[in-house]
Amino acid sequence: MPNAIMLGEVKRLLAEGREVVIMTKGVSMLPFIVGSRDSVLLYKKDDLKVGDIALAEVRPGHYVLHRVIEVLPERVTLKGDGNIRGTEVVVPSNVVGAVKEIQRGNGRIVDPWEPKWQRRWHIWIKIPTIVRRVLLKIRRTFLKTI
Repeated sequence: MPNAIMLGEVKRLLAEGREVVIMTKGVSMLPFIVGSRDSVLLYKKDDLKVGDIALAEVRPGHYVLHRVIEVLPERVTLKGDGNIRGTEVVVPSNVVGAVKEIQRGNGRIVDPWEPKWQRRWHIWIKIPTIVRRVLLKIRRTFLKTI
């Protein structure tokens, strides 16, 4: 099923107040979420804050699951943890839901607001861009070998 159709249905279910589990894709949230291995439990969250991982419709039918890096009344700015540059800016109503938990491929459940995970994220974003770029390349190469 195409992402636009599936995530449109996820958007509808979240708007009804339901929680939804989706399998992630891609590498934009490395090293914290591994696409095609990890799933996320999404829920409707109206009080977004910096550090949330949110599903947002950045243009009609095109969704991203990225970290919230700024929240203002008129806009929310998102950026993938694995993206060196580039952000998405959406109006708050285009944020469909937020990640309640990350479900690892091995069955382990991660609370993205657990203090140790928040510390790791804060350390990650303070690492110089060139070093993060090298670490991400190593991680992506490793993922291709398993």
